[in-house]
Amino acid sequence: MGKGGWGIGRLGLWMQLRRMAGQDSPPAPEIPQGPGPLLLVHVAADARLAFAQVQRRLMRARPDLRILDPGDPGPQAANALMRADPAALLLLGSDLPPVLISAASRHEVPVILAEARFAPDDAGWSLHARRRRELLRQARAILVTDPASQAIALRMGAGRKRVAMTGPVAEIRDPLPCSEAERSIMAGLLRGRHAWLAASVPPDEEDAVLDAHLAALAQSHRALLFLAPRDPDRIDPLAARIESGGLVVARRSLDEDPTDDVHVMLTDGPTEMGLWYRLAPVTYLGGTLSGDDAAARHPFEPAALGSAIVHGPRTERFATEWQQLGGAGAARQVGSPDELATAIAELSQPDLIATLASNAWTVSTGGADVTMRICAPVLDAIGKPRP
Repeated sequence: MGKGGWGIGRLGLWMQLRRMAGQDSPPAPEIPQGPGPLLLVHVAADARLAFAQVQRRLMRARPDLRILDPGDPGPQAANALMRADPAALLLLGSDLPPVLISAASRHEVPVILAEARFAPDDAGWSLHARRRRELLRQARAILVTDPASQAIALRMGAGRKRVAMTGPVAEIRDPLPCSEAERSIMAGLLRGRHAWLAASVPPDEEDAVLDAHLAALAQSHRALLFLAPRDPDRIDPLAARIESGGLVVARRSLDEDPTDDVHVMLTDGPTEMGLWYRLAPVTYLGGTLSGDDAAARHPFEPAALGSAIVHGPRTERFATEWQQLGGAGAARQVGSPDELATAIAELSQPDLIATLASNAWTVSTGGADVTMRICAPVLDAIGKPRP
């Protein structure tokens, strides 16, 4: 970026700030009381989840920390906030609030940008893009969510030492519980059988799941399907239908066990999911083929419990998490019922299952690591607690 580019961006930012100075704005919010350091946080709409997790991690490290989200204050309010001597300004998301950043820069308050996503237009030549580049120049650390944003940040003129890719903050979920005694008994009954789970299956995907199990049986005649219908009222009609096709069914609702002759174990719908994820090395997450995701399960549920994941193309409900899993080779996407059948048959191979499951576990537990990487420069700016 040449000097002329910076000059236009600086001039454009100055004009924008001057325009805003003439507008009415609310007074500065009340500063939280206490002896600990003050951290100003600006949270964009797309970073609410990140803020919740970052806040928990920061407060765990510094219980005396005072955190204030002032919103989008006017110039006078921003200057008043800076006179309260904040230790740092943390920006979460892709917004670059000009008033806050400029006030922090003038008062030598470190600016840290995290959970940032940039678009190709940000590296363009419009006045808006040049203003954003000028604002980005004032950030001490720039933590982006993806390789494309990292490349754009560099094209915007951010120095390589200031830009790091952390990945997005994903929800940190505790593994679903189950009865260990029940799991041990069930695992003993399976005795090495290839088992897979179809979780929260809507009615219009039942045919695809059953056809996939027939493909699995052709590959391994002892294969067992744990079928968790989205609607528990479907259990009895499904049992009758499956048995009419020549397969043997056990029903959890009747306390029946998956003995050697059972081909399909019908669970109690959405209950005991922690048990089925632990027993099934492979999980298909229902609703992702048809888009009927009214009761779709979170993909980190099976991932956190070591079950390899198969899914369809309809992943809108947990788009960020699916993006993470896909980028890490941690899930297998299928586009049709035929592809589901092929995938389930192929995933009877232990080495394929192990690779997917390991990658998925790494992604599902990685939210904690991303959160820690965001907190690190903030804690460095705040400094160590006083003795």
